[in-house]
Amino acid sequence: MTRARSEYRLSPVRVAASSVPLPTVHPDEQQRDRLAALMLDAYRNTIDDEGESLDDALNAVDYYLASILRLHSHVVLDGTDVVGFAFVVVVNGVHYIDPVVVAAARKRLGVGEALVRRCLSSLADEGVSEVGATITDGNVASERLFVKLGFNRHGSWT
Repeated sequence: MTRARSEYRLSPVRVAASSVPLPTVHPDEQQRDRLAALMLDAYRNTIDDEGESLDDALNAVDYYLASILRLHSHVVLDGTDVVGFAFVVVVNGVHYIDPVVVAAARKRLGVGEALVRRCLSSLADEGVSEVGATITDGNVASERLFVKLGFNRHGSWT
């Protein structure tokens, strides 16, 4: 079952540096399996859990890797473990930070916020004036994060 989502927008794009030091790399195909496993781990037993299988997650990661803006997308590694990622895509001429994924064991430690700030900083440096995000309705943690960073609910995502 696909859940309803809302669109949030930030314009103009502005960002303060994160207080969480976060070494990141840009995503690549060698991370494919680890990104998919992380996506399953992060979504399991949350409002975004739609019962996806590993194959579903691999297909989603393949889709993202084929369409993201790698320069603005970031992966957090702890050694060789992928512990978070945020991708930037363009839909109808608008840049979106989607998805933001953090390992279950690393949630509520500032990793997601630091990732979004890193994406925003990169986009601002490029001169992007508006950024969107889509959030599953009821994903309170994501809603709070994006509102805290200045995003406003724009309406339902269609």
